[in-house]
Amino acid sequence: MPSSVQVFLGFAAYAVVHSALLTEGVRSVLEAVLGARGFRGLYRIGFTVQAVVLLAGYVVWIAHLPDAQWGEAEGLFAWVLWGVKGAALLFILGCVSQIGSAEFLGWAQFRAWRRGEAIEGDGVESGRLEVSGPYRFVRHPMYGALLVALWAEPHWSANRFAFVLAASLYLWAGSLHEERRLTRFYGQAYLEYMARTPRMVPDLRRRQPLLRILRPRHSPIRGQRKKR
Repeated sequence: MPSSVQVFLGFAAYAVVHSALLTEGVRSVLEAVLGARGFRGLYRIGFTVQAVVLLAGYVVWIAHLPDAQWGEAEGLFAWVLWGVKGAALLFILGCVSQIGSAEFLGWAQFRAWRRGEAIEGDGVESGRLEVSGPYRFVRHPMYGALLVALWAEPHWSANRFAFVLAASLYLWAGSLHEERRLTRFYGQAYLEYMARTPRMVPDLRRRQPLLRILRPRHSPIRGQRKKR
């Protein structure tokens, strides 16, 4: 099997595990095992750790596969690509900071659980949805910026293209899955947000309302923001 196909299928396997942990069935089992409070305190940080560990293992694995080099940008064009990639990554960090890095990674929930304090959120979704800043213009600014960072690549090979293609398809599919989950949680409010806000590419011709927060339709929880 060509290495590029292995790279693509390997990322697909990672994506399956990543998505399976977000399904209601798996979450229900984990909540039954950990208890409601344990689930709220441990799920997010556990999800983050497994994602980092599996992705790191995947990267180490593909680094040892044979690869066919396609070409490399040089001179000013290479610098432009690196600049675009760097700007996209900084933008992602800015989004995480706006959401709250401790909440995004799950550390805030874990710390509250360990200290016996009240835990905001239900372990997966939060009590409120951030729609200010970049979220006024697109529903998934981090996904969009990550796509830019992936494709603004100065060096291309068969394996790298397979990885970028697989990751891009997963980001697109993941945005659809996330929106179904958020629609169940926030109800009509999120449907209205979807109707006026593009998914990843901003429509600069359209003025965005100064809406700040969407509240979930069934949750009394307050004080957290969208996780990604």
